[in-house]
Amino acid sequence: MEKLKVLLILLLAATLGLAVSMIILTIILTPTESPLSVILGIMTRGFPPDFPFFILLSSLLFLSTVLVSMVGVIYFLVLPEMKNYASGNGTDTTSVVLRALKPEERKVVNVLYAHGGTYLQKFITKEADLSRLKTHRVVASLSERGIVHVERRGNTNEVSLVKWFQDGMH
Repeated sequence: MEKLKVLLILLLAATLGLAVSMIILTIILTPTESPLSVILGIMTRGFPPDFPFFILLSSLLFLSTVLVSMVGVIYFLVLPEMKNYASGNGTDTTSVVLRALKPEERKVVNVLYAHGGTYLQKFITKEADLSRLKTHRVVASLSERGIVHVERRGNTNEVSLVKWFQDGMH
């Protein structure tokens, strides 16, 4: 998200720089006409034939620099982010999920992992140092999100990490 903010600020700065330079050029070269009418004329009819060559060249150089900068920023800032989201192998997905877990959920997942991925809910309650109700809610939340699988075993539940998640933790 931070890289996207940088990209937007750079694009805004480049656009403002281009606009300010165009206004300054029109004020310098045509002090009797309105800068907006001159810019509109340049955009619709192109540069007038009496404009000096160096101004045309510098305008093209500035515009090409801005375009190359925008492409570079997009390539180096946005593309790596998109590749990270697109690559869905188990380890990356598991690490993303682990970072998104609440502390209690992380405790439960760690207890399950320490016991080979499957453990009884009543023992999870003790080892994670949570109340029975809190453990039940955390396990239900993890189950709804597809991180654990729950099976009834007598008066308790057997909680297991799903295969893709457990494989990603190795």
